[in-house]
Amino acid sequence: MEYSVIFKLLFAVVLIIYFWIASKQKSKWGINLKRIYCPVCTTKQAMFRKPDSEQQALWGGTTCPVCHTGLDKYGDIISR
Repeated sequence: MEYSVIFKLLFAVVLIIYFWIASKQKSKWGINLKRIYCPVCTTKQAMFRKPDSEQQALWGGTTCPVCHTGLDKYGDIISR
């Protein structure tokens, strides 16, 4: 194997571990693959979201269609 292939594989593994740790800490760099529920009205949010703001488009999140509460990608309230 060439050194560049080994380097690319090692870089990919380190990147995956970083995002996994960031997800566990609920960091903005993390990835949430679970469904979220609105903490105000307990409505299940859609899997495929339509962002309402630039922040939601960049970092994930949605707005509840029932109570219009802004949620981050982990289901925590960001605005109401």
